[in-house]
Amino acid sequence: MNEHVVPSDSKYNSADGYVDPVCGMHVAHDADKPHLNWNGEDYHFCCNGCREKFGQDPWFFLSGNHKRKAESPVEGARYICPMCPEIDEAEPGTCPICGMALEPDVPGTDTENHELIDFTRRFRWSLIFAIPLVILSMGPMVGFDLKPVLGARLSQWAELVLAIPIVLWAGLPFFERGLASMQTRNFNMWTLITLGVGTAFVYSVIAV
Repeated sequence: MNEHVVPSDSKYNSADGYVDPVCGMHVAHDADKPHLNWNGEDYHFCCNGCREKFGQDPWFFLSGNHKRKAESPVEGARYICPMCPEIDEAEPGTCPICGMALEPDVPGTDTENHELIDFTRRFRWSLIFAIPLVILSMGPMVGFDLKPVLGARLSQWAELVLAIPIVLWAGLPFFERGLASMQTRNFNMWTLITLGVGTAFVYSVIAV
């Protein structure tokens, strides 16, 4: 018998797992994550931060109001990290410990994800350089080799020129957070990305 009882009228519980009503993330049935019972129904969350937000105003999230942009920001909002509860800042930014974007602690203060907008913009512009870079560097593996046409030396320089805006501009936020983690000695995933990508890029520049 299935041990997970799924209410037929719930969009937050399903046979595949649970949906965090605050951030919308998927939570597996067997994941040891926070949960809260409200009006006779259990709601499951990806972290304690989302659980605390939901507990303060469940109807705000269940009604979908948190997805609608507020007409005017709420004054006096504090910005906290969803992963590091000890972080409490007066202005938006990134967490000095894990590097994640800070979120307002007042529901409806700022529903626009500026980090996602910036990353999406950088990703789309980087495609202009990434597509020809992939064709030039990986084309020979599928029988589309342009290097005999351009010459080995010119191909190397072309790959380097195409990679520079991708690494140094599109990847700039990653390096900024990675360097900040090294300065504060709070090593995290941004540290690994900075060291890995930075080392590979420097090595490639020297090789060319």
